[in-house]
Amino acid sequence: MDNSGDKIVYLADRADLIPTLGGWFYKEWGRNFPDLTQATIEGNLKQRLNRDRIPLVLVLLRDDSPIASASLKIREMETHPQYLHWLGSVYVVPEYRGEGIGTELVQYGVKEAKRLAVHDLYLYTRNRESFYTRLGWQVIERPLYHGREVVIMKQILSV
Repeated sequence: MDNSGDKIVYLADRADLIPTLGGWFYKEWGRNFPDLTQATIEGNLKQRLNRDRIPLVLVLLRDDSPIASASLKIREMETHPQYLHWLGSVYVVPEYRGEGIGTELVQYGVKEAKRLAVHDLYLYTRNRESFYTRLGWQVIERPLYHGREVVIMKQILSV
């Protein structure tokens, strides 16, 4: 497939995409958090309309249509406040999975974190440990979070 029409932009430059991303995230992760609504997710996204500081959201556009996103966040897990900077909300529209888009977004997110002078970057996942391990992330903990086992992973960035 020709991906020459792919471009990564900041959600800050395409705030009109907030409802789209809110719908993606709610459908993908809403069941894990019973009190979460799409409106809450969209409100959180509105707080991430930044380019030069965290929190921010990256959106991959293909021919100007959104097909994937990733976020850099502050203290994503309230149970682990000692970990400051997080990569999260890595999402690829199902029909585009398997094309390397997730890898591209994670690597771009790491590059953005370095640009913003982040030294340690964390993430958590329930079922993508091998994906992140292939990209250089290290497992540091396996806690229960909202009643489910997750894996917290870390990447030390050379800034």
